[in-house]
Formats: sequence, structure tokens, C-alpha cells
Amino acid sequence: MTGDCRHCKDFRECVPPEWFNYAEIRFCVHQIMWVIRNAGVIGIGKWPDDSQGDNNSGSKVIKTEASFVKPILILAEVESRLGRTGIHGKLLVAQIEAGRELNTLDREARDALFYVQGWKQKRITFNEWKKARRYYQKGNKAQKEEENAVPVC
Repeated sequence: MTGDCRHCKDFRECVPPEWFNYAEIRFCVHQIMWVIRNAGVIGIGKWPDDSQGDNNSGSKVIKTEASFVKPILILAEVESRLGRTGIHGKLLVAQIEAGRELNTLDREARDALFYVQGWKQKRITFNEWKKARRYYQKGNKAQKEEENAVPVC
């Protein structure tokens, strides 16, 4: 699957691009990691430049808001979501800034990443979400073990 997160159903099958336009942000796992990696540039109100050079900077468009508004709003949304995860969110930011990729993140950092992903914020707290997630993971694991069990005669 391409890096267009509007059509991507599973982040494991998605091949993220090197750069995202702010109109493409859907708060998928790869986009959140990209925003955290580029937080320094986004934090000063600028959107990172496209390394491919396809950002169409030569076009003239009349905008109804300042150019720094959308980058700041997206970064504020990610930071707000990370703030709800406490120390796990700080661990996630530290690991992403250290250059880790999705498959090398610690479990706590991955939990924070999966909690903050998605178009809307979660209505439950991070701890409630973790408990529910662990419960469902244990249930699925037990069900798979039952399916693979050899019957005893």
C-alpha cells in the first residue's frame, strides 16, 4: 500500500512517504512519528519542506489564515494527546528523537503511540485504554491457544 493514509487500513502494510502535507494528516502511526520527528520545525510555525521538492511553493493562493496556524494546530493536537499518556508519551518522544523506528520502540512507547493515533482523541483515559487492550489481547491469545491445542484422549 502507498503512503496515503486516507486509504490505508493497516499500518503494518503501509509504506509511509518521507514527507506529509498537512492536508494529509490523519493521525496514523507513521504520521504521528513524522510530526514528532519534525516538532522543532513545526513548533516555530513552519511546515517541513518536501525533500522531493513537490510542495508547489510557486503557486499563489489567498489564504484566510496565517501560514503558521495549521502547523501549530497539528503539533498542539499531538502534544495534547501525548500529554494524556504521561511518562509513556515522554518515552515515545525520546525514542523517536533518538532515531528509533516503529518496530524497535519499547512496549510502553508503542502503547502511547497506539493511544494517540486516530482521527479523534480517545474518550477514555490512557490507563483505562491499556487495561482494556491487555484484556482483549489476553482473550485473543487464550482463544488462539485453544484453537492450536491438541485434544487429549
